[in-house]
Amino acid sequence: MKIARLVVDYHNGTIFYCGGGIYDGISSIWNEDDSPFDYLYPVFSLQIVIASFFTSFMKWLLEPLGQTSLTSHMMGGIMAGPSCFGRTDFFSTKLFLPNSMYMFDNCQYFGSMFFLFLIGVKTDLHMLTRSGKKAWLIGLCVFIVPLFFNLSASQLLEKSIKLDDKLADYIHNFAALMSLSSFHVIACFLDDLQLLSSELGRLAMSASMISGILSWCLAFVCFTIITSLEAKRPHALLLIILACCAMFLCIIFVLRPIMFWIIRNTPNDKNVKEVYVFSIFLMVLLSSLCGEVIGSHFLLGPMVLGIAVPAGPPLGAAIEEKLEFFVKYILLPTFVVACGFRVNIFEVNLDDFIILELIVVVSFIGKLLGTMLPALYCRMPYQDAFLLGLIMNVQGILDLMFWACALGLGLITDTIYTIMVMSMLIVTGTVSPTVKYLYNPSRRYITYKRRSIQNCKRNVEFRILACIYHDENVPTILDVLGASHPTAYSPICIYVLHLIQLQGRASPLLVAHKSRKVSSQFNSSSHIINAFKSYEKQGGGTISVNSFTAISPYTTMHDDICSIASERRASLIILPFHHNPAFSSSLHLPTSIRKVNQNVLKGAPCSVGLLVDRGHPQRTQVSWNITDKIIPAYRVAVIFLGGADDREALSYGARMGEDNNVKLTLFRFSYNNQDEKSNNPTYHDPDYSLDNDCIKDFRKYNEGLENVVYREEEVKDSVEIVTVITSIEYTFDLLIVGKDHDGNSSELLRALEEWNDFPELGVIGDMLSSPDSRCNGSILVVQQQPTSDLILDSPTKYHFGELA
Repeated sequence: MKIARLVVDYHNGTIFYCGGGIYDGISSIWNEDDSPFDYLYPVFSLQIVIASFFTSFMKWLLEPLGQTSLTSHMMGGIMAGPSCFGRTDFFSTKLFLPNSMYMFDNCQYFGSMFFLFLIGVKTDLHMLTRSGKKAWLIGLCVFIVPLFFNLSASQLLEKSIKLDDKLADYIHNFAALMSLSSFHVIACFLDDLQLLSSELGRLAMSASMISGILSWCLAFVCFTIITSLEAKRPHALLLIILACCAMFLCIIFVLRPIMFWIIRNTPNDKNVKEVYVFSIFLMVLLSSLCGEVIGSHFLLGPMVLGIAVPAGPPLGAAIEEKLEFFVKYILLPTFVVACGFRVNIFEVNLDDFIILELIVVVSFIGKLLGTMLPALYCRMPYQDAFLLGLIMNVQGILDLMFWACALGLGLITDTIYTIMVMSMLIVTGTVSPTVKYLYNPSRRYITYKRRSIQNCKRNVEFRILACIYHDENVPTILDVLGASHPTAYSPICIYVLHLIQLQGRASPLLVAHKSRKVSSQFNSSSHIINAFKSYEKQGGGTISVNSFTAISPYTTMHDDICSIASERRASLIILPFHHNPAFSSSLHLPTSIRKVNQNVLKGAPCSVGLLVDRGHPQRTQVSWNITDKIIPAYRVAVIFLGGADDREALSYGARMGEDNNVKLTLFRFSYNNQDEKSNNPTYHDPDYSLDNDCIKDFRKYNEGLENVVYREEEVKDSVEIVTVITSIEYTFDLLIVGKDHDGNSSELLRALEEWNDFPELGVIGDMLSSPDSRCNGSILVVQQQPTSDLILDSPTKYHFGELA
């Protein structure tokens, strides 16, 4: 049965007949007199499938070329529209008929409404107070300069060129709309290019927040004025503004306190109750209804309500978790495809296109100059200022929403809208690969001096960056730090970095906790910081602790780690291994953490230690105190096979061996074939010579110490190496080993690489951390800073803690 009905288009004020009806019976392609495509629901289902398919396909196709998700989605929408497949008979007569778009349009309206709400949730207005003078200056110039340039250019074109009547009426509106910018568009762009945590990305986020808010205010005022003029009632503008203010006050003083009440009634490390999240969604619908009733746009209320939601966990993260996937991959593609259906390149007049593109070029130059001039004034490097100007020219979903609203209000025509979308694709599609190719955040980590444990002199401060993913990492790291032998002659400076996944906010955050009292905004970091502060007090002045919290996506988290290590001139980064056999926890996305560790190992500005916790056999007894240390001694073993990483591991072990409460054992593996080659005058292996020098220095430096033991194991093959390590692995609290091994040792261990599950641990580290291993202590896999990362290399011969 087909149910005919009338459908009202509230935006255009037209009424049309919906030939298809609700799908209330059984129909199939096998019925000669009936077809599923005569009913609304089957057509709507296929429309959603087509929208998701085209947007996902174009993203898969264009992402390797450096294009952002918005460009890919928009291209998918245009492909489904009248510019491409929409011209075929199936699309035009079966799938996207005007009378079949009723449910599809409603779906895209809900998609845009909840998407704007999510944008508001991720917008952290506190970022305005944290923005420096540079960000404020750039943000203001990015808003003012292009607006002035565009309006001046449109005025000049109107006077100097004879324009078409329609074009002359709308050219100023086009110029004003092209000058707007958006914070969330920049955030999505940087996230797609994995630049959110970079120095340039943070500045772009701060500047776009300022210019974006000014753009929103300008658009709101203009749209409100247009709406009030259409109302044809006295004092309509004043009434709409007063009603909007009343809605804002209700959101701030009624709904926002309710949200804080929800947060207070949500225990730590617990999820927000479903009923609370459901109540937030009802608020979204209610605020949208209020916006439409009072004469404003239905998108205004949800966006303001989203801004009122406290950013981050638990509430903001819970809302993002519930909405993100469905809105991003189901509802949002319907909006993009609906925008693509308004784009018809075959209706664009070439003369109009050229004239409007002149304004687009002026807008591009205006944003570029509005960014570069204040950036250069603040002594920013020229290349970075240029790249920042390119980033500020990016346009996206919010711009499409502004243009769609302007089209509905009659501020632009369909042809002008098409040209705007084409211009957006040209500019954003060009900027994306350019920025991706030219900007490399890791160049900041290049150092002029090798930063390693071997190079750290014994009479200077030893700086360590300790990274924490979750609470279980703290005891093991404290054990390692306690064994590092801080003294008044050689103190230790510890930089504690608590890494938190970015949830419920769009902008990453890096905070230095200078005071002892941690802000309530970082409750999850407080007990971690307090544990290290307590350890600092036990040091008696030989230990200093500086605490940081970094909130960023896992894809760019390594930038925070490397930037702090570079700025603080750390010699060692300690990273917890992603898999913790001692704790059966599925939290914190182990696969993502592993990717962070791998990225740090690739671009670290100093040496890196990957710490595997297999459960300390004496952890309940361990309480490192500098003045009154525990008994029995902390048992440390260094496994030395040869190579730069093993020499770095030996340097760290040698430092620990200076502490009388640490029982250090060095296992040096030697090979018969290597000894024969070394006696050959024609044989020269620089790594083998350096290894011998390090071993000689170690034995000479520790001669006569009862807590230091040297053992040399002669082996012939990898089987004997495994046998020796298996016999000692369960007798130590900490085993230190290099990640990679040079010379014959690497060839000897090559047979074991096929069983290597975690290459970032190296062959020996992976073997010790495997479930078959009897090791019940901790494993520290050390990688020395690669020489290729240096601009000026340090000398290649080292003694312990001093340059040769």
